[in-house]
Amino acid sequence: MLNVATEAARKAGLTNIETRVVDAHNLDGEAESFDRVICRSGLMLFSDPPKVLRQIHRVLKRGGKFAALVFSAEEKNPYQGIPFSIVRRLGGKTPPHFSLGDPQRLRDTSRDAGFVDITVRPVSLPRHFSSVTEVIQGLKETIFIREAMANLADAEREQAWFQIEQELGRRQGSDGLALPGEMLIAVGTK
Repeated sequence: MLNVATEAARKAGLTNIETRVVDAHNLDGEAESFDRVICRSGLMLFSDPPKVLRQIHRVLKRGGKFAALVFSAEEKNPYQGIPFSIVRRLGGKTPPHFSLGDPQRLRDTSRDAGFVDITVRPVSLPRHFSSVTEVIQGLKETIFIREAMANLADAEREQAWFQIEQELGRRQGSDGLALPGEMLIAVGTK
């Protein structure tokens, strides 16, 4: 991701961009040293999102902006929601993809970290696939699904894939499979 960001900045002619690997729970930046912070599809995956938000608030300059993109509710994201729901029902442990999917929870968590003028709005993220087979192939390559199924017995894992395929099959039409999706974008000010 850092290489992609560096290359995008270079192509845009930006020379004041630096990328670094840091622990978001313990940001090593000095207080009030950043103008903007963006967290794209990651905040909900940290073990302690409130602590991460407090760290981000600490390193932002007064008046600085923070933006986060997180998954909305599980039922609004069947691409991940269906597999996670089935795996959870079979006894697997699912990742926290949807832990900040309630707009009020995201707003409150941001406010509790010190942010003001917080807005949270939904962003549609539909996906289209040619077939259920294409979806299953993609899901099998997804680390979060593999990790969720890791503690299932082989028979349970087979059952999970069967149920996922059945559930997705109900949504397939003559032109493939259109799955709705929704993210939430939160923006706050220090």
